[in-house]
Amino acid sequence: MLGEATYRSPVRSPVRKPRRCYSASPLRGKQELYCASPVRELRSLCKERGLKVSGVKDEVIERLVYDDEVLHHTDAADRAVEAATQKISSFRRNICILASIIVAVVFNPFILDRIEHSDSMGASPNLLGRASRLMRRKLSNMRPNLHIGKQQQQHRGKVITARVTGKDLAEAYQSIKSEYETLALAKNAKWKVLSTHTDGSQVSIMKHKTDPSCPYVRMTSIMPAPVDEVWNFLSLDNWPKTMPKMDPFYEGLTVLGDHKYKGIEMRLARKRLKRIVAFGKRDFTFVSVSDHPRGDGAWVSGTVSVVTDEIPRKKGYTRAFQDSIAFYEPLKDEAGNPSTKLTIVFRIDLNDSSDGGNGGFIPMWMYVKTVGSTGMLSVQNMKKQLLLMRAEQDNAKCELNWVDRLINSSKCDG
Repeated sequence: MLGEATYRSPVRSPVRKPRRCYSASPLRGKQELYCASPVRELRSLCKERGLKVSGVKDEVIERLVYDDEVLHHTDAADRAVEAATQKISSFRRNICILASIIVAVVFNPFILDRIEHSDSMGASPNLLGRASRLMRRKLSNMRPNLHIGKQQQQHRGKVITARVTGKDLAEAYQSIKSEYETLALAKNAKWKVLSTHTDGSQVSIMKHKTDPSCPYVRMTSIMPAPVDEVWNFLSLDNWPKTMPKMDPFYEGLTVLGDHKYKGIEMRLARKRLKRIVAFGKRDFTFVSVSDHPRGDGAWVSGTVSVVTDEIPRKKGYTRAFQDSIAFYEPLKDEAGNPSTKLTIVFRIDLNDSSDGGNGGFIPMWMYVKTVGSTGMLSVQNMKKQLLLMRAEQDNAKCELNWVDRLINSSKCDG
């Protein structure tokens, strides 16, 4: 009716959904903290984690809580896997180690950077960013400690003058030889056997007293050849032929100079390795030494990593470290044929741990876990190659004139 007030329904304010701050999650404390924090701080936290920033406070909190749960469950799974790994057999444990190497290789930091900033991989950028962050956390625990002390650095290669001389190289070798005799070759040295073979071959390991992160490794085996043939097999001149058969990652060798000092013959060289699975390439700068025979007649050789401005680091290679001492003892087998007891003691660090180095991403514990099997494989491959070389020599004799065929008939008939 005219003049009568029209009825209007009261205006109701929109009902807000309650915030999800009190779920039964083990991360409930964090959720409550998010609820009590201003939205700008929450958005800043999302930005740091690579998450989406826009949205109301409830959405931002839900995003953060979900990210926390992913990290929490991942850590719980890691702990469960670690506990289970301790109970499995050594064979399966080696498989786990190999798997961790592959994971570390595939998700190296450079690839992770590409994943985090890629928007053309067909997946959510937030998901890719979260996956890369999780992998970074795992890699950070696997990388070697690049900040070793000065006391340890003195054992990672010998520093010599910019102008290399025979005296400098000989002094570097004698220093390493003296250290090996004191620490690794002493009668009371405590070696731990890593692997053995039915033919008596053995690979052992021993912790270095002042540089425990880079242990000594010893390989011992009876080689089916006289001393001079075993010596020549390991000579740098024959590396292009022999090394690829012993080391699948061998890439090449460059001899940089020959030196001689007080009867000790030395060769300065640089060895290159291919990518180890998908880790970067490595190179070694070292002096190879032909030393005086030992008192009992055993031949002696060695290698010493050297640091000099004359051989700067090369782009694309990680400068690795290796020292070694080898002994060749003449023996005879049961049939009276000449053989050689070969003993090689060495230390290797596949990462560039010295000042100015670029590090590397091969954890030392992986090397320690696998050196027993890889060392034994190298020894057996060397024995196989020596036998093949002996067979080739016998076949060559059989192809000579008829007099030589008669002399070598027992070998040629087979």
